[in-house]
Amino acid sequence: MKKKWMWLIGIVAVIGLLAIALVLKQVNSDEKDENGYDTYKVEKESPLNLEGKASPQSVKTYNNNSQLGTFVSTQVDDGQSVKQGDSLINYDVNNNKRQQLVNKVDEAQQAVNEDYRNINQAPNNSDLQKKLTQDQSTLSEAQQQLNQHDKQVNDSVYAAFDGKVDIKNKENVSDGQTILQLVSNEPQIKTTVSEFDLEKIKEGDKVDVKITSNGKTGKGTIKKIAELPKSYEDQLSESGAASGASAGGSGDEEGATMQSSNPVQTTPSGGNDSESSKYTVIISDIDIPVRAGYSMDVKVPLDSIKLPKTVLTKDNNVFVVNKDNKVEKRDLKIDKVNGEIFVKEGLKKGDKVLKNPKSTLNDGDKVEVSS
Repeated sequence: MKKKWMWLIGIVAVIGLLAIALVLKQVNSDEKDENGYDTYKVEKESPLNLEGKASPQSVKTYNNNSQLGTFVSTQVDDGQSVKQGDSLINYDVNNNKRQQLVNKVDEAQQAVNEDYRNINQAPNNSDLQKKLTQDQSTLSEAQQQLNQHDKQVNDSVYAAFDGKVDIKNKENVSDGQTILQLVSNEPQIKTTVSEFDLEKIKEGDKVDVKITSNGKTGKGTIKKIAELPKSYEDQLSESGAASGASAGGSGDEEGATMQSSNPVQTTPSGGNDSESSKYTVIISDIDIPVRAGYSMDVKVPLDSIKLPKTVLTKDNNVFVVNKDNKVEKRDLKIDKVNGEIFVKEGLKKGDKVLKNPKSTLNDGDKVEVSS
């Protein structure tokens, strides 16, 4: 009998403790309500942090071109800065070749002019029309040969852009061997962005850049965002190198049929299914001196506004608090991406909204705010 009473007393004690805990919880809850609502200050999303390497925008290689003539010397010094159009290499060029091409153009032009005069005198003569067509074709071919010659000279002798000279060989240079390289003055940064952040940026966005080694900072601009993921670019590069080697091998045989170098892939691979895709981003217009190969930190300021779930009502509205602690119920347009909430319309930076608003709260109510 005594044990039975002890069990009853124990059960009553447990029930009493539970009742006390519930009362204390309600008291604490009431005290929290009396202290007021916590608030959240609307801010733009934190900048996107990227890492990359600096490189020149362009590097042009000048090889010995025996078709122009005999290589004599370079006309610039190693490390010299040059402007677009400056002469870099001196060839012993056979100028008679260009003059011959000019003469062919002149002769073809004279023939076309003569054809027009004859046609004006006999407009219904079909033979004259045929001759004009043939002479126009001859003129076009002659002009094309002259243009190709001039382009070859310009491409092999003159600076294609402003830059700095890096001489590789100056003496005993064989045909096709590199004489020098021209490195552009304009640096760029090559980095990557994941598929989850891709839509947060766009071409033309201004960015903050920092040289990792010395801490120098500057500004830049997103110049290009790759359309295809980096995994596909790497795959394309490998297949291009292989097809190039194959084409080079077949081209050594006289009369060999030219192989197509423009293949079409109808179902290109997007990369490893278990990994998120990354896209190459090029940043240019950098306003600080950057040496090729330097490691760079890049911050991309974002205009997007991200909200915590605690500020939303069941209808995806928020209560904005004004300076008089009155609330305005505001409709939002939002996007939910990977579990995160982004505001498309309805809030601006600096707005203050309530956390965990009560379901009984109405537009225009005055509230107590604790933070």
